[in-house]
Amino acid sequence: MPITPAQLARSLGALGLLDVEQGLAGTLQQVLGSAKTLFDADRVGLMLVDQAGALGWASASDGMAEARSGDLNVPVQVGGGPVGSLDVYVIAPRRWEDSEAAALHAYAGLVASLLVAAVTARVTGRLADQLQAAFEHRLLIEQAVEILVDREGLDAQAALAWLGAVARSSGCPLIQMARDVVGGVPLPSDRLAQARALRREATDLEVATHRRDSELHEGAARSYERRGQAGRAQTERLQAAAARGRIIDAEAERRRADAEP
Repeated sequence: MPITPAQLARSLGALGLLDVEQGLAGTLQQVLGSAKTLFDADRVGLMLVDQAGALGWASASDGMAEARSGDLNVPVQVGGGPVGSLDVYVIAPRRWEDSEAAALHAYAGLVASLLVAAVTARVTGRLADQLQAAFEHRLLIEQAVEILVDREGLDAQAALAWLGAVARSSGCPLIQMARDVVGGVPLPSDRLAQARALRREATDLEVATHRRDSELHEGAARSYERRGQAGRAQTERLQAAAARGRIIDAEAERRRADAEP
């Protein structure tokens, strides 16, 4: 379901004034509830690195969440390092659009700003303690993510999700798994294969979407030409060319995902 910039702006604007000093938990739940409506999702959750160094539930749109990766997720970055992830959960299968990923990144940025404000305001409580731990661990996790990006041919989002999945499946804290990666310990190859397969599938869908857009714009251009509307035809052809450029970029990413480490 594509999300337009106007829809995103209305969704963020409807939140009004957010004040973490009035309660970090309630403020985060308000933001996640707004994101749930925008994405027409079953749940939107926030996971943060906790005191034990594990990636665990922090907040959710409905007050409940599971400590697992969502169907669409992006890192929550603070000070150049990840402190957790923002996850969208849906029951029915869905093909995610680039605009949806961009919108979730915008919400992740808002969440990150609220977390920084909470630390600055010295907000207290369980969530504040978990947040402080996440801030302390973020640089090591960022190092591990950068290594996985370089060594395994993943993007940062997939690398963080993979790191969390391996930690949960092995019963090992996320921060310890990050230390292992920084120390040169390889992660399980089956997890790598799964991560690459998911990345290839997502890239194939992205290529198909851009190819369809290119064809639609070319068809519209021909239609405008038949009606003598040369200006509109030119605009459509430029949009078709832009879509073909995105195909080239996506196919380059697919080759990168297929490459051996």
